[in-house]
Amino acid sequence: MNPSKLKKRSVCDLQTVLKLPQGRRVLWQLLQAAQVRAHGFVPADALATAFHCGQRSVGLFLLDQIEEAAPGAYQQMRREFMAEVTSLQHQSKETEND
Repeated sequence: MNPSKLKKRSVCDLQTVLKLPQGRRVLWQLLQAAQVRAHGFVPADALATAFHCGQRSVGLFLLDQIEEAAPGAYQQMRREFMAEVTSLQHQSKETEND
């Protein structure tokens, strides 16, 4: 298979995953684990810095792939995550009040 067809297949595969709430949740977890919105610097620990930068690099690659396959998908995943957190907070408060 030529590189163009492989790229197109990868984009289609990712679009399929992003159509499912479960797929978006898994990808969100991976992006959070990679700490794509944080820097990797660890003061006085070059090995930890290298590790975190490597983690982040993989996360940024994944984020680029997601945005290419479905622009706006990161924002959708973030909204869904925040809605879930808010819902759990409300449930927790209701349980405390009972």
